[in-house]
Amino acid sequence: MAVKVMREKNTKKRWYRAGALFLILLMVMQVVFGEVGNVTVQAAKKDKKAPGVTLYLNKTSYTRGGVNIMVKASDKSGIKSILIKKGNIKKKADKYWKNASNITKKKKKKVTSNWIYSVRVMDKAGNAAIKRITVTNIDKTAPSVSLSQSKVSGGVVVTVNAQDAGGIRSVKWIAGGVDDANSSKFNEAVNITDTRTFMVTNNGLYTVQVVDNAGNKAICQAQVTVKLALYDYDGGQGKYLYDYYGESLTRYTSVVDSLKVIYTNALVMCSGKSGSDLASRTFYLAGEYQYFEGDIAAGTSVTKPGIFQIYADNVLVYTSPVIRPETGAVHFNVDIQNARFVKLKISTGDWRGEYFILGNCYFYN
Repeated sequence: MAVKVMREKNTKKRWYRAGALFLILLMVMQVVFGEVGNVTVQAAKKDKKAPGVTLYLNKTSYTRGGVNIMVKASDKSGIKSILIKKGNIKKKADKYWKNASNITKKKKKKVTSNWIYSVRVMDKAGNAAIKRITVTNIDKTAPSVSLSQSKVSGGVVVTVNAQDAGGIRSVKWIAGGVDDANSSKFNEAVNITDTRTFMVTNNGLYTVQVVDNAGNKAICQAQVTVKLALYDYDGGQGKYLYDYYGESLTRYTSVVDSLKVIYTNALVMCSGKSGSDLASRTFYLAGEYQYFEGDIAAGTSVTKPGIFQIYADNVLVYTSPVIRPETGAVHFNVDIQNARFVKLKISTGDWRGEYFILGNCYFYN
């Protein structure tokens, strides 16, 4: 019985000691945190200065995506809240900041459009500062592109006119029609970013790709005629080709001359009497071409020799050797001096109605 009483007394002593230690610890915490809290409150009461705020963007170069508006804020009483809102807001009152985004923790906000953005930073003393930042480097618009052509000696020069608010990163061209601005074919294209011009020597469709500094892409195409085939003078359609005055030549996709030489996409022209223009044919070229090249040959039914002449703006610039059925075609390459009108004439003395073949005939520069 005596042992039991001693145990009870020892247990009570331990509880008394633990309780005393807890009370001491509680008093110490009250003193320490009470003083810290008091310091914070006192600092807030003494703080009459608005927080220091700096705004900046995480990206300053042009981009197709968004940018983050970053906020740096400092204040001796501590930061209570950071709000951001689209628009030019100058008032500090809460009613002007409805629907604003609270970025107190993140201290950043991603935006996807160019605009003025306002930020209000409030410290724990209730002082507020407003800062604004203008975002101008978001570019989601493809460049504007146009092409112009000018005929030069040996071909056609294509000039690229490209504009974009954010500037142009690259300009490339490729032969053929490419309809997708993101096509991998442009990896093999010719880069002309510095010159923005290129010369081509063959008829065809050409495609230009322009990329701006934000990565937006645009394409533009041009159908270039370096050489104008006489066969296609009026578009190359129909059995007959009509000249400036409505006189015709007959088109043949395939025709044979007096020596059995085959010509494709050729024209057959009737001869006239010497000194007569009744069988001549005139073509309007608007001064766009300097040279005319081709072959003139006697048809299979020709019995009389002929002479072929070319006039540039009514000035005789070429007279062929005599074209005979037994000697075959005569090749010509004549400077037509960028004439507006070119007249072709075949004469067979005092005889008319012989048929001659105009093959491989092109106007070019």
